[in-house]
Amino acid sequence: MSHLHHFNLNFQLMPPPQAQTQVMMAVNPIGLMQLGFNLAMEISTSTLFRQGNPPQPLKSIVVMAHFDTGASITCLDDSLATHLQLTPVGSMIQHTAAGPRQSNNYSVDISFPNTGLTARQNLQVGSASLNFNIQNALANANDPRNFGVLIGRDIMSAWNIVWNGPSSTILISD
Repeated sequence: MSHLHHFNLNFQLMPPPQAQTQVMMAVNPIGLMQLGFNLAMEISTSTLFRQGNPPQPLKSIVVMAHFDTGASITCLDDSLATHLQLTPVGSMIQHTAAGPRQSNNYSVDISFPNTGLTARQNLQVGSASLNFNIQNALANANDPRNFGVLIGRDIMSAWNIVWNGPSSTILISD
């Protein structure tokens, strides 16, 4: 079992996590009420396509991912698909706050660096226009205001997620 723990310095987890539990602590967290919760995610070319003929080379990038409880599936910014040279595996109509939008679907591998959370291979994701700046992400992957992925309920449904609002604390386990 893995745990991710994001908290401010005025909060202590009691009892302490069990042995062999991965715990991530943020020293200067930005209030969850201001930005929501963002988590570093590594996105790479799907294992499925790296074994194809001809195989695609491994391409990956670490970006911030934003928890979106209103999203049924995880979506990545269109510029990330271009940067990783992803091949669409289909398309769908997404219902967004701005109205319906035709978008491509992609197959990617994802992981959550330094968390111990389970990685996913060949995950089907949608695409969206998130106002993501790829150049800023390459310079500073940990900027919580520059997220390139929306984590949807397809991923969140496999996790136990606890948000303690008064302490601005998140605990995730899978």
